[in-house]
Amino acid sequence: MKRRSVPRRLAAVVIGCLLVAGPVHAQTLELRFFDVGQGDAALIVTPEGKRVLVDAGPDASRVVPYLQSHHYDTLDLIVASHNHTDHIGGMAAVIASTVVRAYLDNGIPHTTATYQGTLRAVAGSGAQYLQATARSITVGSARLRVLPPPSRQVDQNNGSVGVLLEYGEFRALLTGDSEQDELGYWLQHESVQRVTVVKVAHHGSRNGTTAAWVQATRPQVAVISVGAGNSYGHPAPQVIELWQSAGARVYRTDRDGAVIIEAQRNGSYIVLNEYSGPRRGGPMPAPGAQEGDSSGQAPRACCRVCTRGKACGSSCINRGYQCRQPPGCACDARP
Repeated sequence: MKRRSVPRRLAAVVIGCLLVAGPVHAQTLELRFFDVGQGDAALIVTPEGKRVLVDAGPDASRVVPYLQSHHYDTLDLIVASHNHTDHIGGMAAVIASTVVRAYLDNGIPHTTATYQGTLRAVAGSGAQYLQATARSITVGSARLRVLPPPSRQVDQNNGSVGVLLEYGEFRALLTGDSEQDELGYWLQHESVQRVTVVKVAHHGSRNGTTAAWVQATRPQVAVISVGAGNSYGHPAPQVIELWQSAGARVYRTDRDGAVIIEAQRNGSYIVLNEYSGPRRGGPMPAPGAQEGDSSGQAPRACCRVCTRGKACGSSCINRGYQCRQPPGCACDARP
């Protein structure tokens, strides 16, 4: 699996087939950021049921049970952003538990037993190996644009594979543990654009975010995959402030649990998580506008009456969940 010299050109890869013989009943794409502790794992499920896993966490304790409980017996593509254990520790177990059609990594060898075990699992799975070159991968009605690391890169973090997910007007950017050098490289060479969602690089560390990167992407939602009480001090308060000052709503897996984004082709979306209720977002707002702002004033009328569960902001949530939103226009049902 060593990287070979390939001309930097845009190649197209199609994963699966987009069925158009009948109507598609559900037009929602789901992007799930697992709570795997100090590590990364994210699952993309297209409206057609195509599935892409980006990283697998430090172990398989969250990912494999989720795949099995949802009867996801096939992954159309796995992307390993880079070969550190907190991103591929669960990879061999994931591959052993499901059919994998294609596997893509950064092509940078690592010396750990975890990496060697992952290589054996990939080889034994029969999955097609894809190099991290500048390519576009079609998965159902979604498209993944691969942001390859700089050529001849040997550092795992700065050799992370970036993935830009595009579904109509909805865009999400996942960049592994990229640090400032690689972020700067992408800004210079890869035409990084504004997106709806950013997975904050390197667990919110100070070297995984720059002001230029925030300004270029300007997301509405920033997700930090991080472990509670980790010894690295992630995420850095300065990083959170940078994203928030750009208008992003910041979610953290150590506090919010799994973060789930349900997106429509027109760019609208809902963000849900394990510990609080849903929040809705729309297509890219005009500069200066922010999604979901609330004055905190009690509404005069209810936009939604929660006959089940309880009101939380402008949505209804399970009564067992804790509401962490300011008052909105949802109300509990009157006795």
